[in-house]
Amino acid sequence: MKERVSQIDYLKGIFILLMVIFHLKLVEITYPLTYEAVYTFHMSAFMLISGYLANIHKHPRAFSKSVMRYVLPYVLFEVIYVLMVFLVGKSMNANNTIDHLSAVEMLKRVATQPTGPYWYLHTLAVCLVIYYISYKVLKLKGVNAFLLMSLALFGITRLPVGIEWKNVIYFLMGVLMNRSDKPFMEIIKPSWLALVPLVILFCFPAYFKSWTLPGIIITLLVISFLLWAYPYCTRLVRRVFCYLGRNSLSIVVFSAIFTVLTKAVSGYFSFDPTALSFLVCATVFVVVGCLLCAWIFDKLRLSRFIFLKDKIYVPFSEIAKQTP
Repeated sequence: MKERVSQIDYLKGIFILLMVIFHLKLVEITYPLTYEAVYTFHMSAFMLISGYLANIHKHPRAFSKSVMRYVLPYVLFEVIYVLMVFLVGKSMNANNTIDHLSAVEMLKRVATQPTGPYWYLHTLAVCLVIYYISYKVLKLKGVNAFLLMSLALFGITRLPVGIEWKNVIYFLMGVLMNRSDKPFMEIIKPSWLALVPLVILFCFPAYFKSWTLPGIIITLLVISFLLWAYPYCTRLVRRVFCYLGRNSLSIVVFSAIFTVLTKAVSGYFSFDPTALSFLVCATVFVVVGCLLCAWIFDKLRLSRFIFLKDKIYVPFSEIAKQTP
């Protein structure tokens, strides 16, 4: 089990904030090239970190419980999201619209067609199970275990189950980093020099594909540069990003609901052709809404039934004590 590292929480906070921002349709339309550039690395880096932090050193029952912490909220909120898109998607000009919805169609969508940000929970749960089977159940080691896991996951991505290889490869990269037993920042070293090739690569939109070699390089360079920037951030900035990173699961789970709601008011920001005013207001609305929902779930003791934890919300005061 890896010790908690503030820099990793900081990275998660940045990437989850980018997820929120670039799920806003008006931002996507206004800045299509930036949208493509950010989509090259933000969730790829998040999957890499997830693979690095994955803990399979558990008894089967404990491991099953940890996987269900992703499966249960995925199923519940995927159903809610699909219903929202079906009922109000067209009126709110949502990216995804559903004309017909039956119980069979709902089951199919939940099992094989994750929508919005929920693909992350869906993919992560499957990757964790295959990881655990390869190393703990079959008791394979080294290259054999990793090869079996990779082949199994690659085979799954060939099936119509909503899991894409472009996301799985980053989980596998994270697992490799985990198995090396080296600290995260010894594998991806912080460096301002990462900015130089990064700027060059960003000049070529053809490279904005996360599953290609340039896309992988972009992802690693972004992580390297952000790690270098960490000590130069003010204490408040570090704590805010760590706070978001520690609450990233809540943001993933609740964000889709609030993102759909922002589409209903995007027209009121037509006075601003840059869409920056909408970006700021909508991002604050989505993030605060997610964190408030997490806090309410804890207070109503719903977290223990849906997330199998007493608390999912991590208060800022706790982050302030732990983040230098």
